Amino acid sequence: MRGREICLKMRLHWLALLVLSDVFFAFLVWLSNPGALKSLAVIIVLYTVLSAAAGYAVDRIKVRAQLKALESCLERQGEYEERELLAVTDRVWHPAVREAFSLLWEERSVSSERQQELVSYQEFIEAWTHEIKTPLSLAELVLENHREEMSEYVYRRMRHVQRMAGMDVERILYYARLHAEHVDYQFEKIFLPECVREVYESFSGIPEERGIEVRDRAAPVWIVSDRRVLGFMLSQIFGNALKYAGKNGGIVEIAGWKDEEKDAGKGGGRGKVHLAVRDNGGGAPLEDIPFLFDKGFTGNHPGRQNATGMGLYFVKKYAKLLGADVRVEEELGDDGWFGIELVFPVVLHKVKG
Repeated sequence: MRGREICLKMRLHWLALLVLSDVFFAFLVWLSNPGALKSLAVIIVLYTVLSAAAGYAVDRIKVRAQLKALESCLERQGEYEERELLAVTDRVWHPAVREAFSLLWEERSVSSERQQELVSYQEFIEAWTHEIKTPLSLAELVLENHREEMSEYVYRRMRHVQRMAGMDVERILYYARLHAEHVDYQFEKIFLPECVREVYESFSGIPEERGIEVRDRAAPVWIVSDRRVLGFMLSQIFGNALKYAGKNGGIVEIAGWKDEEKDAGKGGGRGKVHLAVRDNGGGAPLEDIPFLFDKGFTGNHPGRQNATGMGLYFVKKYAKLLGADVRVEEELGDDGWFGIELVFPVVLHKVKG
């Protein structure tokens, strides 16, 4: 259909000239011999139709060959494809075709160099994140070995700084993994309360120092996920909750539950496992909520002005990769509560042991 339309548009002016020529010659025949016009009119019309059909057929074959060569050129952009396109196009187009190929090759070369630079940068970042773990581990060892030489306050502060540095390094590593071509995820059976406990215990000392009460109400349920990635996601959510919990009487609540069987059966599925991390820090403005998971979004919350806007972005990206869903928890009331909810599909019914 595309080749037919191109042929008609290309030869429309020639058809108009051919019809005008027929009218002109018919007029000459009429001037010379009006009686012969009727007999010659059929021949003129037949000649016009045959000429137009033959020209259309030839043009269509030529256009189809040009379109095929052009598609091949755009797909492969090689020297052979350039010669093939030049062979089926008129000479008047050859300079333009050569110029276009020259620009395409130049752009491809630049793109290849940029891709190589990006790969090298990612490899450097991954290597750096692994190397920086050595001094971080050494710092942790020094803290543990010399804990008795420090006051409890200094020790807690140093542990906090050490953990925050470790989390920042971990963010860099997980950001690099998002753009890696091949990432292996280790899916396994996970007892959700245990995984949650491991995460918030890594923040030990922070809730006490800030006067924040942590309420753990995770239901005893099992899910299938990647333990390390899930732990990273939960650390981002839990870290945000600790950061934005109320300054006076701050509370962070971890709630986990499974859909009831009757509710799960309504949709014909196996139900869902929910895990919500809530805080009483006032939440986010309504106009910010649709953008909380966008890359680099910090919003209008006073406490987020120094944030990177990457934590919830990572959570959203990795939740999708793990087959889970993440959203802002709704219907928490008007008492300043705000929550981020993870939703996991139920793929296990019974787990022994």
